[in-house]
Amino acid sequence: MANTSILKKGAPPPREKTANVIQADPRKSEGKNKPLQVMIPPEVFDAFSARAGETFGFSKGSKSQLFMAMWESYSSMKR
Repeated sequence: MANTSILKKGAPPPREKTANVIQADPRKSEGKNKPLQVMIPPEVFDAFSARAGETFGFSKGSKSQLFMAMWESYSSMKR
């Protein structure tokens, strides 16, 4: 018998079962997105900020654009 306790908690399907876990997520969207906050070393933040500026023109939202580009690349990888 498969362990379905994870699905009962509202978790998305495992990566092995679908190519895009975000689109295959069976949970209903609440409508509004929530911010993601992480703690990273200052040198990582500085390098990320520099790369975002170089890639997206040192404009407001360039770090968000870089993060989303990285996420798209990650989510399109085949495992």
